[in-house]
Amino acid sequence: MELSAQEAVTHQVIARQHATPVLVQAVEPQPGLFVYRQPAELLKAGDQYEWRLGHHSGYQIAKFENPREADDAARAIRDITDWTRPVDDIRADTDGEAVREALLPSPGVFLSTHPST
Repeated sequence: MELSAQEAVTHQVIARQHATPVLVQAVEPQPGLFVYRQPAELLKAGDQYEWRLGHHSGYQIAKFENPREADDAARAIRDITDWTRPVDDIRADTDGEAVREALLPSPGVFLSTHPST
C-alpha cells in the first residue's frame, strides 16, 4: 500500500542525533503524528518493518509492516497527549509507558523515545 499523492506532505525524519534530517512523503492521520515509509537508505538489512509512525518533530515512535497498522497505532495513542506540542514538552509530561502500553496490541515495534546516537 502506498501513500496517496493528494494527501501526502513532505515530512522531515530524524534518523540519528546530529545527522542531517531526511525528507519523506507522509500523511498525518492524527494531529502531530505522521505515517511514512522509511527511506531505503535508513532501513537495516532484512527489516520488514518499512513503515513508521512518527512525531511532527521528526522523531520516530514505532515501526510497522504496512501503513494501515501505523495509522491504527496513531489512533490508539492520539488521546495520550497533544501530539502537536514540541517533543521536549511531551517528554517532560507524558508517560512513555502509557504510549508503549497503548501500542502493545498493535503488530508494530515501539522504538526508543530518543534517536540513536
